[in-house]
Amino acid sequence: MASADAFDAWLDAYARAHDGGDVALLKSLFGETAEFFETPFNAPAKGAEVISTYFADIWARTADSVFEIEKIAEGWAHWTMGGTIVALDEPYRANGILKVELDADGRCHSLTLWTERLSVRESDMLSQRDA
Repeated sequence: MASADAFDAWLDAYARAHDGGDVALLKSLFGETAEFFETPFNAPAKGAEVISTYFADIWARTADSVFEIEKIAEGWAHWTMGGTIVALDEPYRANGILKVELDADGRCHSLTLWTERLSVRESDMLSQRDA
């Protein structure tokens, strides 16, 4: 079990990794056997390398990203992210909750996201789906 301040330190480093697109920092936050659930219903991605590659791929497709995160309880946080989808040259936003379980060394053993994403093009499609 990690120390009482470990989650706060992990969350701060996670935010810095997102803000700077720092793949090495992000990878260092996960244990080698860590599990990442993109949604609670997906099979997990396993291992620090696979998890950091997942986020690196997202960061490579976006620009001008802004990431904010706030602790809501021990092991839980609310986050928002927005920016531009490079291929579409259109804005996007994402909003979600994350749950983190840390190991004794303060590295993530399990990360689960609950996320809502919306780009401008998606909102146009949703408004026209019944037309």
